[in-house]
Amino acid sequence: MDWSRSVVVVVSPDSFIRGVGRRIVDEVLISGCEEIAARVVQPGSLLLDTIYDDLARKRIYFGTYRYRAIDALYGLGPSLALLLRGSPGIHQHFTELKGSGPLEKASRASLRLRFAAVNTILGLLHVSDSPEEAELDWKTFFVRDWNNPGPSELPGSPTRLGTPGARVLAGLLDSPPGTGESRGFLQVRDQLRRGLVAHLWELLPHAEAAPMARRLAALDSAPLSGEFVSRMAKSLDGAADLLLRRALTASFTPDEPPLDTGRLWRTLKGHGITVDPWARAVLTTCQYFPPLTHAEDPRDSAPPVDAPRLAHSGTEPAAHG
Repeated sequence: MDWSRSVVVVVSPDSFIRGVGRRIVDEVLISGCEEIAARVVQPGSLLLDTIYDDLARKRIYFGTYRYRAIDALYGLGPSLALLLRGSPGIHQHFTELKGSGPLEKASRASLRLRFAAVNTILGLLHVSDSPEEAELDWKTFFVRDWNNPGPSELPGSPTRLGTPGARVLAGLLDSPPGTGESRGFLQVRDQLRRGLVAHLWELLPHAEAAPMARRLAALDSAPLSGEFVSRMAKSLDGAADLLLRRALTASFTPDEPPLDTGRLWRTLKGHGITVDPWARAVLTTCQYFPPLTHAEDPRDSAPPVDAPRLAHSGTEPAAHG
């Protein structure tokens, strides 16, 4: 393979969960590149270790928190890997099309912002940024067949597995029309807070319950304010689990020290509070990578009028994506 003219694109599980995977594949393929191979891959622990090893050895900056974030992403479901061939400069083209690195640096015309990526990790797709990374991604997602029996699909024989093609595979993986996940960071965080408020309400001291109820009624169906959850957490001091009180007021952004989300999910489950996989992935990754807070339907791929705001203005090092 001439890796200076070849690129690997991995459409990640969050694209299919949100029901935009097929549309992203369409955007990728209309660039005029030749589709050489496509395969569905569900990264397990061995493949995640390979990605982690690449980041640890080859990137200028690396934090182990990124491994947990990548695990949260690929644990959501299957991905679709594409091998494409085009002209020299293909890597720069796809890097710009995707919107590389931290989202605050991405163009509003990039796929990640147009389809409302949650953050840099839940970024809808990964693209090889260089010939060297393209070859590594090919070995990772195509040659090393970690999870599927039988021969791998090699670029030299793209029909070896009788693949129906990237568009068809993406259509199989996408959520059915009208069922795609539409919750962004703010909606997920508010849903967690509401569940905690409902569960912990009976632990409020009697003197606090009535005024808190009036404040809650005044909010009506609006998101719970920081003032409300902070006041409730203070009223619960000594009456409720410290981790639950922290989760009630947590920003789940890089602006404050992260919670041990693994322990939090176990604690919530013990109290009968269920947090679905999408919410867990969003809250886990947004603790390290600033979330987009632009309330946009991911099915609307038109460039937003105003650039989405990030909940944290600091610059994060580029992630595997």
